[in-house]
Parts: sequence; C-alpha cells; structure tokens
Amino acid sequence: MQINWRVLSSSLSARMALILLAGLLAAQGVSIWLQWSERATAVTQARGMHVMDRIAEVVRLLEAHAPQQRQSALAALQRDGMNVALITESQALAGSPREPLQANLSERLGSPHEIRVMGGLGPGMGWGMGARPQHLGTNRSMDVRLDDGQWIRITGRYEVNTPAPALSDALIIQLLLSLGLVVVVVVIAIRQATRPLEQLAKAADMLGRDLDAPPLAEEGPAETRRAAQAFNRMQAKIKLLVSERARALAAVSHDLRTPLTRLRLRTELIDDETLRNQMAADLEAMGAMMDATLDYLRAFQTNEVVRTIDINALLESMVDDSKVLGRSIQINGRTTMPYRGRLSALRRAMQNLIDNAFKHAGGAQIRVEDSALRLCITVEDQGPGIAPENLAKVTDPYYRVDSARSQKGDGVGLGLSIVKDIALIHNGELLLANRPTGGLSATLVLPRN
Repeated sequence: MQINWRVLSSSLSARMALILLAGLLAAQGVSIWLQWSERATAVTQARGMHVMDRIAEVVRLLEAHAPQQRQSALAALQRDGMNVALITESQALAGSPREPLQANLSERLGSPHEIRVMGGLGPGMGWGMGARPQHLGTNRSMDVRLDDGQWIRITGRYEVNTPAPALSDALIIQLLLSLGLVVVVVVIAIRQATRPLEQLAKAADMLGRDLDAPPLAEEGPAETRRAAQAFNRMQAKIKLLVSERARALAAVSHDLRTPLTRLRLRTELIDDETLRNQMAADLEAMGAMMDATLDYLRAFQTNEVVRTIDINALLESMVDDSKVLGRSIQINGRTTMPYRGRLSALRRAMQNLIDNAFKHAGGAQIRVEDSALRLCITVEDQGPGIAPENLAKVTDPYYRVDSARSQKGDGVGLGLSIVKDIALIHNGELLLANRPTGGLSATLVLPRN
C-alpha cells in the first residue's frame, strides 16, 4: 500500500503526531547515547581497576618470596599476556606516572611504592583508572620497586580502551516498549484534541449540502462547546434566511404571474397592431426575466432529495427532447457508474448549457469523461467563443457579454449563473474555456463522494 505523505502531512493531527514523535525519537536517541557513553566510561574504569588489581597481586606475591626464590616464582606470573622480569635500578625507566596511578597502586598494596614508566604518562596513554589509550592493544611497561629495593618490570598488552559491550537485549526491549507506550498515548491524546475540529469540518461540509442536517453536539472542553454553539447559531440563521427566501419566492411566483396574465389578455384587445405587438414583446420579456430569476433562486434550494442517477439515461432523454425542437446533439463517451445527486437540478443545469450553446452557436455536442474521483460533462459548440477577459465574469448573475455570441440579444444573463450554483451544491464547479478549434467548452465537474 502506497502512503500519500503529502495528504498525510496536510492533516493537523498527522502534523502534531509527526512533530511529537520526532521529539520523542530525538529524546530517546539522546538518552541511549548518554547511557552508552556512561556505560563505556564505567567499563573502561572497571578494566583499569582490574589491571591495577593484577599489578598489585604480582607485587604482593613477589614481596612474599625471599629474594633468592623470586626468580622461580616468575614462571607462575607469566600468564594472560603479562610478562614480569627482575631488573636492576639502572635498568628502570625514567618517567614518572600520574599521581592517581601512584595513589591507586599504593592503596591496594597498603604502602607507597615507587613507580616508573616510559617517558612519562600523558593523557590518552595511561594505565589504570579511566585510562583511554590512543593505541589499542600496544605493549606497555611499568617498573615497580619492591619493599626491599628490588625493581621489577611488568609488561603487558592491556586492551583498556576496547569498545564497551553492546546494550543488552532486555534493555533494548524495555526502551522499545516505553517508546511504543508513549507513541500510543501521544496518538490517543492528539486524536482526542483534533476530533472536535474534524466534527466541525464535517458539519460545515454537511451544511453546504443539507441545511436540515442535525446540529453539532455541544459537549467537550469549553472552547469546543463555544465553537459548536457558534456553528449551531449560524446554521439556524442560514436556515431561517433560506426559509424566508423560499416563502418570498413562492409569493413572487404567484403574485407576479397573475397580473402578467391579465396584461397579456388586455393586450389582445388593443386595436393598434403595432402597439399590441410591442406590448406583447415587452410582456414576454418580463415573463422571461421573471422565469430566469425564479430559476436562479431555485438553484440555491438544497431540499431536493439526493438520489442515484443514471447520467447516460438522463443525457439520452435530453437529446430525445431536443430532437422534437429540431436540434441534433451528439454524445461522446459514457459514464461507468451511476451518480448520486439532485436529478431536477442537474437536468436544469444541462438544459441551460444546451440552450446556451444553441442560442449563441446554433449547435452543440456533449462529451462525457468519468473516473472513480469525478464525473465531467462537457457541452461544446462551434460559435465565436467568449473573450478571455470575460470568461470569469459570465457566470456572475445578470452579466451579459455584448459580442458575436449574442445573436438575438435575448436573455437576462442568469443561465450560466444557475449552472454554477447547481455545480456548487454538488461540491463541483463549472469550467469555461475557448476551444482551440473555435467555440466554447462548458464543463460541469461533479466529484464522486
């Protein structure tokens, strides 16, 4: 399964989780590094103490033997890479060791003993406690004076600064378990913190589709409750506004049509034919404006039931209806699956696009492109198109372009506005573009939820 990191990083909860987890991993890494460093220091010191214990053991053993018996005792001391030899004072090394080394050996032996080393013992070349030689595994010699004045030379290959042993499996498992536990707690905490935002986003999206959606639950922390209360108040006000507009729409539809019908009847009684025709044309224009305005207001209505629609059947039925009017429309492409939407609104949108193409270009063809993510229905014509600077304006209410596309000069500039609003209530959009071969391309983009 491929992970879309761009989508993942755009989520607030994912971003918070990644930031916290990065901090936890960094803290855990520092903790392991500190433990490793402390462990290496402790191991080095332990090895140094072991070396000093072995040297003290050699000195005590030789001091316990009479001078004439020491030569025979040397054979028992030649072990574990350590070589012990009796030397004269003139053969003793000239360098003096660091004070801690002298003190450590004297403490183990119970009395001070003179020690000499090669050329002095500087940092990184030391014996014993915490020493960190720069050259691992090199032979080092130390000369020690016994209590009767006899000098001995102890030479050995001391791996004092070899790497510390790796962390134990049990410690690693404990660290991983603690990290996993913290990760689970962080994820749960972030989930709890961001869940109200997700609910608010879902409610806002649902509000755009259905004003009768249930209000948000006013629960949780104080900030969440205030946000839910504000959203519910906004939803109630919008619902009231739409309801009042619907009542006004019904009143306008009833009250305006009746006087217009009476005026049409009275116009027929006028004897002057020229005046009668002019008044009839004006009344017809008023009726068309009223119908277009009512259609525009209806486009905002979202109370139509969302249903499963066979887009292929819908387009074919509209093509058949156009044939009755003498219009020929060709459909290229088919949908691969039904679409869930508002049937009457989509029919009105497609009819407006078809009427617009025939009104301004005398013909139209429909192209359908379907995928799992979205459905695109494009109405194309062979007309003069629209000037590029006007493409973004023609979907504004009552905006009309004075161009070659307007052959009759009729219309009130609401057809494309209605299509745009219907697309919006389906969470889609209307895309207009001039075709390279001439004409306008109007694409209704409908996402599949």
